[in-house]
Amino acid sequence: MVIECIGLPGSGKTYLMAHLEEEIRKNGVRCVNASDRSMNRVSWKAARKLLHAGIFLERNARRLRTRMEKALRAESQAHSQYGIYKDERYTLESAAVFRLVYRRMMRSDTVYLFDEGLVHAVVKFCADFVLQEETFLKLMEAAESGISGKRLVVYNAISQDSCFASLRKRNRHICDFDELPDDALRGILREYARLNTAYENSHKVVTVRREEEIDDKTGRIMEALNKRGLLR
Repeated sequence: MVIECIGLPGSGKTYLMAHLEEEIRKNGVRCVNASDRSMNRVSWKAARKLLHAGIFLERNARRLRTRMEKALRAESQAHSQYGIYKDERYTLESAAVFRLVYRRMMRSDTVYLFDEGLVHAVVKFCADFVLQEETFLKLMEAAESGISGKRLVVYNAISQDSCFASLRKRNRHICDFDELPDDALRGILREYARLNTAYENSHKVVTVRREEEIDDKTGRIMEALNKRGLLR
């Protein structure tokens, strides 16, 4: 199965997934932190690059690109507002890669964790391009089509002011957001919050808050997993 986390940059998604991994393993379930491995292990990095390079050779991936490009064309002036992306190419590739690996992982008894998965990839792009909510939801509908099995999306919510303060406290470059001036950073955080809320309102997600104790958050997620029979 797949568990992915969404939320504003700096909201603690990686921290939450690391603790959730420990909790799942305590329950005797095999768990793999896929985001951590794809960032830190050479073999996973190489596999990710290969998938990105050749993803549109796969028929279903080409169909996905067509659907997503059609949704984007509805936005007459779609272009990057904050300089995170030059165009939609990387997002289309990422969505196709995630859908491909999700289709296999969601049928597995192993739990795969993503602190930045399919939903986050589309949210980040749509926030940078300041796309309408309707367009975002159409892109998500296309990206999530054709995948079935066990999957849970966790929304680690944080206020925009708290997130802004957290990002500005960082003393090193972690992502592109660290290079944005204050007004641009506040702008893209508003877009992130708007799109995450749109996804939360239209899908069954488990919402936790950054300020909650980590044990309370992981406990609520585990409760949701058990109630929905996702760990069986």
